[in-house]
Amino acid sequence: MDQESQPPAPYPSGCELLLSAKPNRNKKSSSRFSQLQQAFDHASRYFTVTYLHDSRGYGAIASIDIPKHTLILNEPPLIPCDALESILSKYEKGELNSGEEDAAFVREYYKRECVELGVEDAEEEVSSLIEMIWAMHDQYAVSDCGRSEYGNSKRIWGINYSNGFYNSESTDARNNASPNTSLFRPTLHFLAAKLNHSCSPNVGYDFCQNNQRVFTTRDVKKGEQLFCCYSDIVYHEPAWKRRIFLDQKYHFDCRCDACSGDTDMSDQRRGQMKEIAITLSRKIGAAFLYENSFDEEVQRMTGECHEDEDDSFDWTSPRNTSTALADGKLKPTMDDLLDILEYMRLCQEEGVDHDMLPCVELAFDLATFFEDEEHVGPLGTRCMKLYEVSKGHSHKLTKKFRKKLQKHCL
Repeated sequence: MDQESQPPAPYPSGCELLLSAKPNRNKKSSSRFSQLQQAFDHASRYFTVTYLHDSRGYGAIASIDIPKHTLILNEPPLIPCDALESILSKYEKGELNSGEEDAAFVREYYKRECVELGVEDAEEEVSSLIEMIWAMHDQYAVSDCGRSEYGNSKRIWGINYSNGFYNSESTDARNNASPNTSLFRPTLHFLAAKLNHSCSPNVGYDFCQNNQRVFTTRDVKKGEQLFCCYSDIVYHEPAWKRRIFLDQKYHFDCRCDACSGDTDMSDQRRGQMKEIAITLSRKIGAAFLYENSFDEEVQRMTGECHEDEDDSFDWTSPRNTSTALADGKLKPTMDDLLDILEYMRLCQEEGVDHDMLPCVELAFDLATFFEDEEHVGPLGTRCMKLYEVSKGHSHKLTKKFRKKLQKHCL
């Protein structure tokens, strides 16, 4: 997968396993490995996974010009939520104490899954899945070198904390999950984990049941690296705070465009975004715009004291806004609409418009409430596009918004 102009990578990416293995057609339904191959085939139209010698790790490089709002990856989990929750729970209880024990546990999980799917001669697929796990980065391990050498201190908990995402739509069974498991469940996706971080990313992601959907948020030129944002709570913070947070949490010094050079103007815009987000969170309960956990993290990391933000306001889901407006429970003003539009403009200017669906839908609902014809149509079109690319055309939320759009715009 490496570009010919670059020296050989010091260790494999794991993608070669998806390239070299032949799909197993002798099964009742598509196996996990075959689904990953299909996702890889789709993604290969848009990017290659390449070793980046300057950052000493792998990244995703656009292989063609990619238009804005293009679905570049639709990937099932390498380790699904139920298995990952079980592994993390067993680790916390001291029941898994080495990489060998981790691998043995997940190997048995894959074997049971293959039996259920009717996969014959599945040992090769199971071994490939295990190798793909061990090809992933573990920020807590001594070294990334070697695909199947458990002796380098790699652990699945470390691989998860270095690469994992959280999915609120998982349909996996809970099995032996911790009783404290939240709605957002840990999940590990192999190809999505190859995306490096930027505080002004050019891709966004969402989930449709167990699959992670990755899409471009702006036009991307051939040869550009594809970046996602590792943590939503960096949106509103100045560069120096973001770099402390990312260094402490993920063990790297962020050198993205937003954190490099003179950041004064960028820091000022993000400060304005934060002010608007806090205001709207308190006035109309749009708590999805702002959470103060970042300040808590920075206080813990730096020892600095910050005034606690008042988070006692009522929370309103952006997808329930229209109902709250109709019931009279939400009493916005025109200034609220102007504020959310300004917030969206600043997000776009700062390049943090990769998670804009809730904001756009809130703005659409406010525009329809105030019968603002200038904004209803464009906002509705934008929101519909975001639903289709992030959730899929047939997702229940996409269908629900399509009906709402037809009601107000036709």
